[in-house]
Amino acid sequence: MTRRGIARSRAWPLAFAAMVIALAAHADDTPPASLPAAGAQPDPIGRTTLVVNTVDGQLGDAPARHIAVNDDVVFAEDITTGADAKTVIEFRDGSTFEVGADAVIRIDSFVFNPEESTSHKAVQVTRGVFRYVSGYVASDQDTKIKTPAGEMGIRGSVVAGIVDPDVPSFVYVGEGAATFTNGAGSSDLGAGGAIAVPSAVTPPMAAAAMPPAVAAQALQVIERHLPPRASVPQPTADEAWLKRTGAADLVPVAEQRQRETALAASRSPPAPAARGSLAGELGLLAEGNRVNLFRGGQGARTPEQTAFLTRAARENPAAAATVHRFNLGAQELHRTSTAAGTALVLRGVGHAAPSAEIMRRVTAASVRANPGAAAEINRHAGEAYRGADRGQLFHPGGTNPVHPEERKATPHAPLENREFHQNQPPQQRGFPPQQHGFTPQQQPQQRNVAPQQQHTVTPKPPLPKQPLPPPKQPPGKEPPPKKKPGEENQH
Repeated sequence: MTRRGIARSRAWPLAFAAMVIALAAHADDTPPASLPAAGAQPDPIGRTTLVVNTVDGQLGDAPARHIAVNDDVVFAEDITTGADAKTVIEFRDGSTFEVGADAVIRIDSFVFNPEESTSHKAVQVTRGVFRYVSGYVASDQDTKIKTPAGEMGIRGSVVAGIVDPDVPSFVYVGEGAATFTNGAGSSDLGAGGAIAVPSAVTPPMAAAAMPPAVAAQALQVIERHLPPRASVPQPTADEAWLKRTGAADLVPVAEQRQRETALAASRSPPAPAARGSLAGELGLLAEGNRVNLFRGGQGARTPEQTAFLTRAARENPAAAATVHRFNLGAQELHRTSTAAGTALVLRGVGHAAPSAEIMRRVTAASVRANPGAAAEINRHAGEAYRGADRGQLFHPGGTNPVHPEERKATPHAPLENREFHQNQPPQQRGFPPQQHGFTPQQQPQQRNVAPQQQHTVTPKPPLPKQPLPPPKQPPGKEPPPKKKPGEENQH
């Protein structure tokens, strides 16, 4: 019986054992190293950091499992939340995805490698309230969130939205930029922008046409249905998880894509539970849709639309201030999440990197993508790497983490980034000075020092010159005493 026949007629454990025996007996049948063996679990793409009430995960046709805090989340897994449930998923790149009750999402793609400075992900939201916050900064960064009304390509860091069958899909960009696209057109959103899209065949509206009252009401609903950021606990990532995810981070991008192709889900996401809608909390969104306010490409407002806008503005005088508050919160959220994501990635790679050379390359790539965080990146790298060759993490002199061969392979690396590292004293890079091989007299001179760091030393005035005493004469040859003034005229 072939391995395929065994897999069909036996339970999974017997099929896996038969596969192992067959692989040992038939070397020619060995699958490529880049692809996971049949029946193997995909690499974790993240973990749950918050779980409130019932949250389930289902991979393929396997039975659904209850998800707890610190459980792995894997590629192509369907995540569903029950009534009054909430969860937060932290991806390997430190970004987070929060969902509220009665939500259905699937991770359609996740490819991340900090050495290649690549971070690509795609999340499908079938239903629910959500918020995405980016983490580690990569040079090649692309995030997509798919909804029934279209797809949002994110070039920023904080986005939130509502997907509900009874109201138009609502999306908001708190920090960064995004483009929402469907079969009828596209719309660009900057920081603070929001749109509502009734369907996949409706042209997306311009963000400037979104009434502040509608956006403020939707943002308040999102805030109520997601866990407050200040109260979200951050469970500690244990050593085993860091090592496992760090090793997954170092898998080449091409190999990760091959694995995704082999494991891609072919079935549709599960249908959302037939429970209460959010339409009752989103009266302005529902009424705006009734007067056709959210269709893009419209000309002058109709009398019905004008009346709705006038009434919404009158009944919600603080709407603009509410949206502004959310914008400020998104900026702070971006700052803290970027710092936390950078630390998480470098900790994981530090546990898994096979050599200081690999850690050095990851550090250099991280600095090129996020030069403003160079000091923190180097500090995290030094604290995280556990290898026996830790002393070689930086080159002799310790002023440049970029490997010479990597410089040749990456001529696009900005020169100013490397100069920045050369100008940082060892203490700012998180390494003791003795690791750099400098004595105090050999420390390189710093250039481009900020004005507030320069100390002007005023030179002291020179002391007045004192007359030298006359040279001593040998005994018996003392010079005659000098005559006093007027004595030479007495003779």
